[in-house]
Amino acid sequence: MDTSAHIRALKRALRGDVRARLNALAPDVVKDESRKVLTHLFNLREYRQSESVSVYLTMTGGVSAEIETEEIVTDLFKREDFRSLPKNKWGIAEPPLEEARENALEKDGLDLIIVPGLAFDREGWRLGHGKGYYDRYFAKVAEWSALAGRPIPKTVALALAEQIVDTPLPREDFDQKPEVVITPAGPLSSAST
Repeated sequence: MDTSAHIRALKRALRGDVRARLNALAPDVVKDESRKVLTHLFNLREYRQSESVSVYLTMTGGVSAEIETEEIVTDLFKREDFRSLPKNKWGIAEPPLEEARENALEKDGLDLIIVPGLAFDREGWRLGHGKGYYDRYFAKVAEWSALAGRPIPKTVALALAEQIVDTPLPREDFDQKPEVVITPAGPLSSAST
């Protein structure tokens, strides 16, 4: 087995293990840990100083437990219409496709990207859900920032305690590391608060 196939197999096995742990979490644990993580996020200097933020929306309905992000969206937009948005097939609230929304990469860029992940190691490396979306998104944003002469946005990941693994995650060349991983106990990295 070649090295990249071996790494992909390790990632696949780890994803299964972490999903099983997350699926075993009681909803009140997820809610409590989400509250703690969001308190740390809201106190993070990078969050407080950001004007343009990209944030993932919590998936519901049959997927693994993850940090509940609705409060972030409410805080950022200070709008009530978020709760009335229709949900897509993944249970994620989103505006109708025909509704015009500003694309930050077509205007002034982003200051902060809040990313999900399935697992994180103690060095802050991230294991995603296996589709490579955020690794490609980070690269796209970095390219746009360079062309626009803007700084690359800060990246922050949010994690439940069960998402932290003690051994280093298997990595490939394209894997991207968030600058800060926030857990219920606080940031894993040396982010300023």
